[in-house]
Amino acid sequence: DASTPDPVEGVIDRDNATGELTGLLFEMAGYLRQRLGTSRDQAAFQDYVHQLNNTLLGYGITSVQDAGPDNGLERWQIFQELQSSGALQCRVTMFAGASHLEEFQSAGLTWGAGDDQLRLGHAKIMLTLSTGALEPNLEALTELVDNAHRAGFPVAIHAIEQEAIESAIKALTNAAPLASPEPTSDIQRLDRIEHCAECPPELVAEIARSGCMVVTQPGFVYWNGDNYLKRVDASMLPNLYPVGALANAGVPLAFGSDAPVIDPNPWPAIYNAVTRKTSTGSLLPPEASQQQAISVAEALRMYTAAGAIADGTGDQKGTIRPGMMADMVLLDTDSMTVEPEQLKEIRAMTTILGGEVVWEGGG
Repeated sequence: DASTPDPVEGVIDRDNATGELTGLLFEMAGYLRQRLGTSRDQAAFQDYVHQLNNTLLGYGITSVQDAGPDNGLERWQIFQELQSSGALQCRVTMFAGASHLEEFQSAGLTWGAGDDQLRLGHAKIMLTLSTGALEPNLEALTELVDNAHRAGFPVAIHAIEQEAIESAIKALTNAAPLASPEPTSDIQRLDRIEHCAECPPELVAEIARSGCMVVTQPGFVYWNGDNYLKRVDASMLPNLYPVGALANAGVPLAFGSDAPVIDPNPWPAIYNAVTRKTSTGSLLPPEASQQQAISVAEALRMYTAAGAIADGTGDQKGTIRPGMMADMVLLDTDSMTVEPEQLKEIRAMTTILGGEVVWEGGG
């Protein structure tokens, strides 16, 4: 009710005049999950997983990363069951919630544990500005990164706003180095900033100096860009999801969807990365759109080779060559030769996972 205090990590929206609840909750997904529990109708859950599996394979998606900040051992075990039963065919890298690292370690699991189908990934840290102040603050954030690094986990820090990105870079710079229990390539264990939505040129330069990777979502500009044009300060518009600037600065960069927030279909996002156009064809913003555009080849790499590098499997998948996993998709047209306006209409015809056809045409 109206007397309920805001949780530390989120905001319960209220009417400014009356103080009454508006029904909007910000950055409270984890808070709600912890209190509502995970009880679900098993039949409905299995049906949802079946639909999800067909949707992903139908888009030509063969690997996904679950970046849930509350992922613990129970979630890991659910994924094990889904994979062993064949209900979920896509390869999964599941992030570990930063507050759950001890339970994974107690079970003998650390970054990279698992197999080709299910793998334990980065430690996920939520860094938000919803309450008007950064949560966690820089000291606490640095401690979280320290703890993850000492446990052998690179981190993936959720940071959308400019202030959050700045804090993430400072924490990554100041934190203890990443422990390496066995020899491994540096590119396989890159710390990550997730989203990096508000990123002016000076911040792009700081990210490049830090050596971390950015995993961002041009699909947000495609689906939400018209709202950004109306609501975001004009001075920030040229620097929203600045994929061109990040790529040109040499920042290791990959794309994702943040599904289910938006549709996981990669082609509208690739279309936006190449054209900087929204779903209605508007440019974001018109006067600077091409500064942030990249080529089709670059955009494809962000969803394939770079995506594999982001989760530490770049030596196993993401490219088509001898010795790599045979995960491929046959498209209905050549993405390298079509007109840019047609990119968003491209469809998968056949999806191949590990050399086997797992989806065709209508499924």
